[in-house]
Amino acid sequence: MGFNIKVIFDAWVAAAKPTPKQSELAQKRLDICIKCPSRKEIVSGKKWSAVCGECGCPISKKIFSQVYDECPLHKWLDVEKEFEHIKPKPIKRDKTLF
Repeated sequence: MGFNIKVIFDAWVAAAKPTPKQSELAQKRLDICIKCPSRKEIVSGKKWSAVCGECGCPISKKIFSQVYDECPLHKWLDVEKEFEHIKPKPIKRDKTLF
């Protein structure tokens, strides 16, 4: 999983002024992240310092991503199915196989 500046920027913008649906999805994702053993805190006891130990993204912003299955461990899939504004990524097919 590489860095996509547009996805990161869009998540930060959504986090600044989320819609009610974005807030609801973000909270459900956060509930999953809080329990995840990959969650790390840069500064112990400070919520703002929580990062994903898999990709390094700040959790407080990553949870606002508008991309389906953005969790590197695929833990958000069940909650994302409930939200129409999050669309699955198209499957990329190798044209040499067809």
